[in-house]
Amino acid sequence: MSLIENPDIDDVALAVQQDRPLRPGRYRVSLAVDSVDFHPLILDDPVPLGRQILKKAGINDIDGHSLFVITSEGDFEDVRADEEVDLRDRAAFRFITFSTDPLYRVKLNEARIVWGRSSIPEAVLRALAGIGSDEAVFLEVRGGKDKLIEPGTDADLAANGVEKFITAPNKVIYTFFVNGKAYETDKKKLTGAQIKAMVSDWDPQHDLSLEGEGDDPDRIIADDEAVSLVPKHGVRRFSSVPKANFG
Repeated sequence: MSLIENPDIDDVALAVQQDRPLRPGRYRVSLAVDSVDFHPLILDDPVPLGRQILKKAGINDIDGHSLFVITSEGDFEDVRADEEVDLRDRAAFRFITFSTDPLYRVKLNEARIVWGRSSIPEAVLRALAGIGSDEAVFLEVRGGKDKLIEPGTDADLAANGVEKFITAPNKVIYTFFVNGKAYETDKKKLTGAQIKAMVSDWDPQHDLSLEGEGDDPDRIIADDEAVSLVPKHGVRRFSSVPKANFG
């Protein structure tokens, strides 16, 4: 019989989700060690000590580990070795422990998090924030422009000014060219008038011409015509042409 099917084991996360008290027996929580790779952990007591949680995970070097419970708000709360954790009252079902020192404490949105290394992968910040691909992680820069943490990279927690990370909708940037010069926008479509407005020295006596794809001829884009800039159409290339000379 698997742990999930064992009626003597109550899943604390499920009990919280169902807003019900824990059943008598044993209790399933999850624990991650030096990572966000959480694994099930079965506890015999609904009010275990920090050291009991670590020992259940096979960790005997109690003094060499720092233990935290992750609250429903995403905060990392310290759990001392001889401190009780009430699984019934604190909705405590996710724990994380670090075997390293020093620990780095920063904020992720409004949650207070802790990490055991001087750098933290963008993927870990994303996992802790619970965001999808439509959002991105930024380092908040006071008095300046927030810095995007690129996917696949690490953020340096030991650097000066690293205090808070935030998440925000992930804007896609679209690039197009006018007279060989690159322009960028976060809009999927722009009208002819909007494209002209982005060119600081646009000559009002000129029309906007869109370069044809393949064997398609170039064509004039009217001011009220919307042009898609999504990549499936290829990079859009425009040019200015005198009104009387086109065609």
